Amino acid sequence: MEGYLVVPWDVLALGAESTIFHGYWSNKEVILKVRPCKSYLITPIDRMLRISRTVRESRMLTFARTLGVPTPSVYWIDVQTSSILMDFIRGESLKNLVESLTNEKLAQLCKTFGYLLAELHKGDTIHGDPTTSNVILDEFDKMWLIDFGLSERNATIEMKGTDLHLVNRAIETTHWKHQEIMNQSILDGYSSNYGSDSNLIIARMNAIRERGRYH
Repeated sequence: MEGYLVVPWDVLALGAESTIFHGYWSNKEVILKVRPCKSYLITPIDRMLRISRTVRESRMLTFARTLGVPTPSVYWIDVQTSSILMDFIRGESLKNLVESLTNEKLAQLCKTFGYLLAELHKGDTIHGDPTTSNVILDEFDKMWLIDFGLSERNATIEMKGTDLHLVNRAIETTHWKHQEIMNQSILDGYSSNYGSDSNLIIARMNAIRERGRYH
Protein backbone atom coordinates (compact mmCIF):
# COMPACT_ATOMS: atom_id res chain seq x y z
CA MET A 1 0.00 0.00 0.00
CA GLU A 2 1.27 3.44 -0.95
CA GLY A 3 2.66 5.21 2.10
CA TYR A 4 2.22 2.15 4.31
CA LEU A 5 5.49 2.40 6.23
CA VAL A 6 6.46 6.02 5.84
CA VAL A 7 7.98 6.35 9.31
CA PRO A 8 9.34 3.93 11.91
CA TRP A 9 6.60 2.37 14.04
CA ASP A 10 6.66 2.37 17.83
CA VAL A 11 5.18 -0.52 19.79
CA LEU A 12 2.22 0.90 21.69
CA ALA A 13 0.94 -2.32 23.26
CA LEU A 14 1.97 -5.96 23.25
CA GLY A 15 -0.70 -8.51 24.07
CA ALA A 16 -1.39 -12.21 23.70
CA GLU A 17 -3.72 -11.66 20.74
CA SER A 18 -2.11 -8.73 18.96
CA THR A 19 0.68 -6.19 18.81
CA ILE A 20 -0.30 -2.53 18.42
CA PHE A 21 2.09 -0.18 16.62
CA HIS A 22 1.79 3.61 16.55
CA GLY A 23 2.89 5.77 13.66
CA TYR A 24 1.85 8.10 10.84
CA TRP A 25 0.40 7.32 7.43
CA SER A 26 -0.69 9.87 4.82
CA ASN A 27 -0.31 12.62 7.43
CA LYS A 28 -2.67 10.81 9.79
CA GLU A 29 -1.81 9.52 13.25
CA VAL A 30 -2.65 5.84 13.10
CA ILE A 31 -2.18 2.46 14.72
CA LEU A 32 -1.35 -0.82 13.05
CA LYS A 33 -2.89 -3.82 14.78
CA VAL A 34 -1.11 -7.07 13.90
CA ARG A 35 -2.24 -10.52 14.97
CA PRO A 36 0.92 -12.65 15.23
CA CYS A 37 1.24 -16.35 14.47
CA LYS A 38 0.68 -18.70 17.40
CA SER A 39 3.20 -21.51 17.40
CA TYR A 40 1.03 -23.79 19.55
CA LEU A 41 -1.72 -23.92 16.90
CA ILE A 42 -1.69 -25.98 13.72
CA THR A 43 -0.59 -23.55 11.00
CA PRO A 44 -3.71 -23.72 8.75
CA ILE A 45 -6.00 -23.29 11.78
CA ASP A 46 -3.92 -20.42 13.13
CA ARG A 47 -3.98 -18.67 9.76
CA MET A 48 -7.72 -19.17 9.37
CA LEU A 49 -8.44 -17.76 12.83
CA ARG A 50 -6.20 -14.73 12.37
CA ILE A 51 -7.68 -13.89 8.99
CA SER A 52 -11.29 -14.33 10.13
CA ARG A 53 -10.77 -12.18 13.23
CA THR A 54 -8.98 -9.48 11.25
CA VAL A 55 -11.72 -9.30 8.63
CA ARG A 56 -14.43 -9.45 11.27
CA GLU A 57 -12.94 -6.67 13.35
CA SER A 58 -12.48 -4.34 10.39
CA ARG A 59 -16.06 -4.89 9.28
CA MET A 60 -17.50 -4.52 12.77
CA LEU A 61 -15.57 -1.33 13.50
CA THR A 62 -17.05 0.17 10.35
CA PHE A 63 -20.55 -1.20 10.95
CA ALA A 64 -20.64 0.07 14.55
CA ARG A 65 -20.08 3.59 13.25
CA THR A 66 -23.26 3.28 11.16
CA LEU A 67 -25.11 2.53 14.41
CA GLY A 68 -23.86 5.76 15.96
CA VAL A 69 -21.05 4.27 18.04
CA PRO A 70 -17.74 6.17 17.81
CA THR A 71 -15.02 3.75 16.66
CA PRO A 72 -11.66 4.24 14.91
CA SER A 73 -11.86 4.61 11.13
CA VAL A 74 -10.33 1.66 9.26
CA TYR A 75 -8.06 2.66 6.38
CA TRP A 76 -6.68 -0.64 5.22
CA ILE A 77 -6.45 -4.34 6.06
CA ASP A 78 -3.92 -6.96 4.99
CA VAL A 79 -5.18 -10.51 5.41
CA GLN A 80 -1.75 -11.94 4.59
CA THR A 81 -0.25 -10.39 7.73
CA SER A 82 -3.55 -10.19 9.66
CA SER A 83 -3.12 -6.43 10.04
CA ILE A 84 -5.51 -3.50 10.32
CA LEU A 85 -4.51 0.13 9.83
CA MET A 86 -6.85 2.48 11.68
CA ASP A 87 -7.17 5.84 13.39
CA PHE A 88 -5.20 6.41 16.57
CA ILE A 89 -7.56 7.73 19.24
CA ARG A 90 -5.49 9.97 21.47
CA GLY A 91 -6.83 9.59 24.98
CA GLU A 92 -6.95 7.31 27.99
CA SER A 93 -8.82 4.10 28.70
CA LEU A 94 -11.66 4.18 31.20
CA LYS A 95 -9.79 1.46 33.07
CA ASN A 96 -6.88 3.82 33.75
CA LEU A 97 -9.11 6.76 34.65
CA VAL A 98 -11.41 5.16 37.22
CA GLU A 99 -9.31 5.80 40.33
CA SER A 100 -8.81 9.49 39.51
CA LEU A 101 -12.49 10.32 38.94
CA THR A 102 -15.10 11.69 41.31
CA ASN A 103 -18.14 9.46 41.83
CA GLU A 104 -20.23 11.94 39.85
CA LYS A 105 -17.90 11.88 36.85
CA LEU A 106 -17.49 8.11 37.04
CA ALA A 107 -21.26 7.64 37.03
CA GLN A 108 -21.59 10.00 34.06
CA LEU A 109 -18.99 8.13 32.01
CA CYS A 110 -20.45 4.73 32.87
CA LYS A 111 -23.90 5.92 31.79
CA THR A 112 -22.38 6.93 28.46
CA PHE A 113 -20.72 3.52 28.19
CA GLY A 114 -24.08 1.84 28.81
CA TYR A 115 -25.73 4.12 26.27
CA LEU A 116 -23.20 3.14 23.59
CA LEU A 117 -23.63 -0.57 24.36
CA ALA A 118 -27.36 -0.09 23.86
CA GLU A 119 -26.67 1.55 20.49
CA LEU A 120 -24.85 -1.62 19.45
CA HIS A 121 -27.51 -3.93 20.86
CA LYS A 122 -30.37 -2.02 19.21
CA GLY A 123 -28.58 -2.80 15.96
CA ASP A 124 -28.51 -6.49 16.99
CA THR A 125 -24.75 -6.31 17.44
CA ILE A 126 -22.61 -7.25 20.44
CA HIS A 127 -19.15 -6.01 21.29
CA GLY A 128 -17.88 -9.34 22.60
CA ASP A 129 -15.22 -7.91 24.93
CA PRO A 130 -16.84 -4.88 26.58
CA THR A 131 -14.28 -4.15 29.29
CA THR A 132 -13.14 -0.74 30.51
CA SER A 133 -9.84 -1.33 28.67
CA ASN A 134 -11.79 -1.07 25.42
CA VAL A 135 -13.41 2.26 26.27
CA ILE A 136 -11.33 5.33 25.38
CA LEU A 137 -12.01 8.89 26.49
CA ASP A 138 -10.30 11.29 24.10
CA GLU A 139 -8.82 14.72 24.75
CA PHE A 140 -12.20 16.32 23.98
CA ASP A 141 -14.03 14.10 26.51
CA LYS A 142 -15.61 12.02 23.73
CA MET A 143 -16.02 8.30 24.37
CA TRP A 144 -14.91 5.69 21.83
CA LEU A 145 -15.23 1.90 21.77
CA ILE A 146 -12.33 -0.14 20.41
CA ASP A 147 -11.25 -3.77 19.88
CA PHE A 148 -14.12 -5.41 18.00
CA GLY A 149 -12.32 -8.69 17.34
CA LEU A 150 -15.04 -10.70 19.11
CA SER A 151 -17.98 -8.62 17.92
CA GLU A 152 -20.95 -10.30 16.21
CA ARG A 153 -24.09 -9.30 14.36
CA ASN A 154 -27.56 -10.88 14.41
CA ALA A 155 -27.35 -10.91 18.19
CA THR A 156 -30.04 -12.71 20.20
CA ILE A 157 -31.30 -11.73 23.65
CA GLU A 158 -28.96 -14.38 25.07
CA MET A 159 -25.97 -12.82 23.30
CA LYS A 160 -26.89 -9.33 24.45
CA GLY A 161 -27.39 -10.57 28.01
CA THR A 162 -23.97 -12.22 27.84
CA ASP A 163 -22.43 -8.96 26.64
CA LEU A 164 -23.86 -7.14 29.67
CA HIS A 165 -22.75 -9.98 31.94
CA LEU A 166 -19.19 -9.62 30.64
CA VAL A 167 -19.28 -5.91 31.52
CA ASN A 168 -20.54 -6.70 35.01
CA ARG A 169 -17.96 -9.41 35.61
CA ALA A 170 -15.07 -7.31 34.29
CA ILE A 171 -15.96 -4.44 36.60
CA GLU A 172 -16.31 -6.73 39.61
CA THR A 173 -12.85 -8.09 38.88
CA THR A 174 -11.00 -4.93 37.88
CA HIS A 175 -12.85 -2.16 39.72
CA TRP A 176 -14.34 -3.99 42.68
CA LYS A 177 -14.19 -0.90 44.93
CA HIS A 178 -16.43 0.98 42.50
CA GLN A 179 -18.52 -1.90 41.17
CA GLU A 180 -21.85 -0.75 42.62
CA ILE A 181 -21.83 2.74 41.13
CA MET A 182 -20.27 1.59 37.85
CA ASN A 183 -22.57 -1.34 37.14
CA GLN A 184 -25.71 0.55 38.12
CA SER A 185 -24.74 3.58 36.03
CA ILE A 186 -24.02 1.38 33.00
CA LEU A 187 -27.44 -0.24 33.31
CA ASP A 188 -29.07 3.18 33.75
CA GLY A 189 -27.46 4.44 30.55
CA TYR A 190 -28.30 1.22 28.75
CA SER A 191 -31.98 1.29 29.77
CA SER A 192 -32.38 4.98 28.94
CA ASN A 193 -31.35 4.25 25.36
CA TYR A 194 -32.73 0.77 24.72
CA GLY A 195 -36.11 1.45 26.31
CA SER A 196 -38.54 -0.95 27.97
CA ASP A 197 -37.20 -3.97 26.07
CA SER A 198 -33.97 -3.58 28.03
CA ASN A 199 -35.74 -5.32 30.92
CA LEU A 200 -35.66 -8.59 28.97
CA ILE A 201 -31.94 -8.30 28.33
CA ILE A 202 -31.09 -7.30 31.90
CA ALA A 203 -33.20 -10.22 33.16
CA ARG A 204 -31.24 -12.53 30.85
CA MET A 205 -27.98 -11.05 32.15
CA ASN A 206 -29.06 -11.87 35.71
CA ALA A 207 -30.05 -15.40 34.67
CA ILE A 208 -26.64 -15.93 33.05
CA ARG A 209 -25.00 -14.69 36.23
CA GLU A 210 -26.99 -17.17 38.31
CA ARG A 211 -26.13 -20.03 35.96
CA GLY A 212 -22.46 -19.21 36.42
CA ARG A 213 -22.71 -19.58 40.17
CA TYR A 214 -23.68 -23.23 39.87
CA HIS A 215 -21.06 -24.30 37.35
